[in-house]
Amino acid sequence: MRAATNWGTSMMKHDGPETRITYASLRVRGEGLDPDQVTRIMHVVPTTAHRKGDRSPPRGRAGEIVARSGVWLLSTEDLVASANLAHHIAHILGVLVPGRQDVGPLVKLHALLAHNRGLKADIALFWHGRAGAKRPSVPRVLSEVAKLIPATIETDFDTDEEEPEQRRYA
Repeated sequence: MRAATNWGTSMMKHDGPETRITYASLRVRGEGLDPDQVTRIMHVVPTTAHRKGDRSPPRGRAGEIVARSGVWLLSTEDLVASANLAHHIAHILGVLVPGRQDVGPLVKLHALLAHNRGLKADIALFWHGRAGAKRPSVPRVLSEVAKLIPATIETDFDTDEEEPEQRRYA
């Protein structure tokens, strides 16, 4: 089983001239989802996973929460130390197609979704940039891979309203 690793000594998601924060995620969800099966298919430990009916311990004022459906989620938010969305997308694609000759995870995920019609997959892209920054685009290769799964691609691309005021103190 591969575990996702953090290759930097510090996270650089907030660095870069235009990008404030960025990440990508792959999610499989549905009432009949067995998240352990997805973990075996993908060969990575998910960021979070649970079955329908799993209970989570109380946090703060919230009481115990019972999951309404199953979820398997892999997020690059704490895995990829880059302010470039392309690096986060490459990580997700690398999990789905780990090598030029290894499309096993992609094919097996497709088979799982085809066999269990109640399961859905999506790839989410998040990017927040400085005011005036050019929003990223969805690479064609990601769109093509998403069609093969099949998965929807959800984007949340946004910029600051205004650039923070620069102040100088004498």
